[in-house]
Amino acid sequence: MRAGYRSLPGLRRPERKRRNRRILAASVGLLLLAAAAPLAARPAARVLGRLPWFQVRRIEITGCSGLTPESVRASLPVRVGDNLLLLPVDRVAEAAGRNARVESVRVTRSPETLHVRLRERRAFVLVAAGTLLEVDSTGVILPPLSGGQVPDRPVVTGLAPATRRPGARLTSPRLQGVLGLVHELEAPGVGLLSEISEIVATDARTVTLRTAGDQVPILVDPFRVTPASLRALAATLHDLRERHRIVLGLDARFRGQVVVRCAPDSLRAAPGPREKV
Repeated sequence: MRAGYRSLPGLRRPERKRRNRRILAASVGLLLLAAAAPLAARPAARVLGRLPWFQVRRIEITGCSGLTPESVRASLPVRVGDNLLLLPVDRVAEAAGRNARVESVRVTRSPETLHVRLRERRAFVLVAAGTLLEVDSTGVILPPLSGGQVPDRPVVTGLAPATRRPGARLTSPRLQGVLGLVHELEAPGVGLLSEISEIVATDARTVTLRTAGDQVPILVDPFRVTPASLRALAATLHDLRERHRIVLGLDARFRGQVVVRCAPDSLRAAPGPREKV
């Protein structure tokens, strides 16, 4: 041994064996505990479920717009007094999501309360098919609301839907073009959707918009419209009304221009100060 060098004493073999046995015993114990935990969890949940904090005392429904909390609550496989800890939240979410008006569901628990948060699909247009079908922005048919309430949205005519079943998705190119057009019409800075009562989609490339008050027909190509072209259309329509012109029709299918067709006597019919162009 060199001078000034001291080696640390190593573990003796019996001590090393005891240490290995302790590690092995601890590992086996953890494995047994992990295996027994699920078996013990359910009995423990049953016992805790007798306490009011771990029972369903309130079912809180949020996010409803067309649906009512009462109708959603009635569709859930949950009753007051059920064990919160043993409640299958995935089944609750599945039951709430069976209504085609529901886009997504989130179910959570807190003491005495089950929280069901919905996000509903929004009626985007009304499709005339013998009756008015509410259709969302992706083409999904929504079930009718109780009481026969119909939202104030444009009516699409000229289509022949293959089905009227709630929850089915309409994928025809003409309807998809109309949905894209409606999205552009209600975009910020355009604001034309409130002016439109009917959308006639009898042709694949030409859609006729009819204004709500005076039923002025406006021809557009749903696949070529841009926010700029629709802003120009809105400005043209506003200007014509400010001048009290009698408009027979507008054609906005051409890039960079809006063709206006007025009645020959529209200037004579307008009040004095507004007759000037």
